[in-house]
Amino acid sequence: MSFSEFASRIRSLGRNLNPEALLGTRAVIEPLIPADLYDGVEVTRDLSYGPAEKHRLDVFTAQGQEGLKPVLLFVHGGGFIQGDKGGADSPFYSSIGVWAVRNGFAGVNMTYRLAPANQFPSGIEDLRAVVEFIQQNGAEHGLDANNIFLMGQSAGGAHSAGYLANPEVYGNAPHGLKGAIMLSGVYDFVTMPTTEKESAYLGDDASTYAAKSSLTGLLDVDIPLLITMAEYDPPPFQAQCLQLLNAWHAKHGELPAFVHMLGHNHLSPALYLGLPEDQLAPQLRRFIEENL
Repeated sequence: MSFSEFASRIRSLGRNLNPEALLGTRAVIEPLIPADLYDGVEVTRDLSYGPAEKHRLDVFTAQGQEGLKPVLLFVHGGGFIQGDKGGADSPFYSSIGVWAVRNGFAGVNMTYRLAPANQFPSGIEDLRAVVEFIQQNGAEHGLDANNIFLMGQSAGGAHSAGYLANPEVYGNAPHGLKGAIMLSGVYDFVTMPTTEKESAYLGDDASTYAAKSSLTGLLDVDIPLLITMAEYDPPPFQAQCLQLLNAWHAKHGELPAFVHMLGHNHLSPALYLGLPEDQLAPQLRRFIEENL
């Protein structure tokens, strides 16, 4: 399948986020995943990083790896109320951990507690717990706790941004992050139209949404950022990205690293990573290598 055909099929799914779009996007991409996906890759699944059932992570390293490798830590989306890191029965999102290994890094995919049973700042707390797991146990798995690159998609991007913007939640403890990548994230819960998904995580009191937003705090982070937006993202997500870019430019006089994912929808950039004509993979590798 050529990329133009891929983009055409993705465009035909529309911009709305619904089960049909998710299943349709996966159906387009899954046949493109190579059958030898895991060749040369060692995967340790479902390590526990906390007491909850959702406190699980997978580690991806090269078979026979010697020494410690920089870590690409991936946080999945799902609108705060659903989603998972995946497992052995699907290439998603294991393909991200494999991509990290193929490019000289190590991968960690995490899952986290979901709303409404777990509300703000549970996502930040769970990210902190994973960072502490890597700090305390990473060496035995080949993970370099001093070189972590945090990548979150959609709600995972919101959690990642929240982690950077709200260090008081975890006492400003050292985190070893060298960079952060947000794929179609949410940064301002005031300007983001509120649906049942946002209120499930944030609560019903909209007067608290400004304090729970990451936009202001993100402008002061001391690590590099890579921001992406998809051509067929729902308009509110595109507006979130543009709001962050505009605010960053107004404060710093320049833009953070940015990739406009042409031919992609909200879901596909994370699923398509490393496949033919992928726009994100070379920029992601460059971003990591330049900030080690």
